[in-house]
Amino acid sequence: MLRSLVGSEMCIRDRFYSAPRGTYGNALLNWSNHAASDVVSYAVSYRNAAHGLIAGYERRDVGDIDYGACPVIFLFRHAIELYLKGMVYRLARLSVDDQELRQVLPRLWREHSLMKLLGMAQPVLAAMRDRLPLALRAIDEDELQFLSDLDRVDPGSYSFRYPVASTGGSALQGLFMTNIFVFAQMADRTLDSLNAICRHLIIEVHALEPQMRLNLGTMDSRQRG
Repeated sequence: MLRSLVGSEMCIRDRFYSAPRGTYGNALLNWSNHAASDVVSYAVSYRNAAHGLIAGYERRDVGDIDYGACPVIFLFRHAIELYLKGMVYRLARLSVDDQELRQVLPRLWREHSLMKLLGMAQPVLAAMRDRLPLALRAIDEDELQFLSDLDRVDPGSYSFRYPVASTGGSALQGLFMTNIFVFAQMADRTLDSLNAICRHLIIEVHALEPQMRLNLGTMDSRQRG
């Protein structure tokens, strides 16, 4: 891994406000050369950033929570969205051929609704239910309710980024009360579930692919018949 990173450092094409090589703070981005595979890595990064903010507010040394809530909620919400997209991407790789995959993916990357993304994943998750560990066969009811509640408040990933909606009105309706620690606890619980599913799919993708193509092809034939 280190050798490959050093090699990457030697052939970097774009240096964007970087310091001299070896300076702490330099970050190497787009290192895998396969953007779709980095979705979960980005999700982890946004989740870690949210944890950093939460830790600061727990110490009560980073200012007014009223002004800090939106970044915390956005970071967690964006991590959830990216995990869902990573899950759908890996499930799509299992269930459709390369041509269909190219047609599905633009819609996936444009979609921001958490419930619509979950809906894209559910048919394949149901089809491969018997191949998943028992604990990963379904997202539990509390986590589903959390995703639904978050999607209702922020269906397009704008409500905690902009105070003004595209219509010109308020992004959040009326006075809006939340507790960032309660929210973070439920977000982390949901992220743990999504992370477990994504990790399993990463590990099992090659073993599951031939059987899933066969199963879903059979299902598709029955639906057409």
